[in-house]
Amino acid sequence: MQKRNPNYTDLGFSSPMGPQLRKLVEEQLITDLKHYDVDKVTLKFDWSESCIEGHDAVYLDSYFENYSGIAVFDEADCIVADGWMDFVLAGDFLLIYWDFLTTWNGEKQLANKSQPGIPDHIWLQIPDDIKGSYKNERMKQPPFNSSYS
Repeated sequence: MQKRNPNYTDLGFSSPMGPQLRKLVEEQLITDLKHYDVDKVTLKFDWSESCIEGHDAVYLDSYFENYSGIAVFDEADCIVADGWMDFVLAGDFLLIYWDFLTTWNGEKQLANKSQPGIPDHIWLQIPDDIKGSYKNERMKQPPFNSSYS
């Protein structure tokens, strides 16, 4: 991983997200990171390299997409994760998750979710009456390769 200096002010292509939605998205992405062995108290998002990937919606106070180019840093401004988010949205139900993800400890790669799709731990959180609409988006491979195995 090339050293990346965080930029917490430039929102990149995620700029249409309002404060309420951004807070919810970041909270859900942090929760999802715990499934990839990233469980730190203070995490900060760098959206400066975010890019729109074509799956979009309106929720809460704004518009958003399944952005790529998201980086997450710890309190010492060391990168701990980077990747691409996606979401399940049906009515008032919104669930954000990492579609692609690489986790880091310094320059050492820890985990790599390189197969797109809804992983099992996210699938279990989707209400049964919605699952039919998303069954083709489930992951076909194991969720990630990790040095923790």
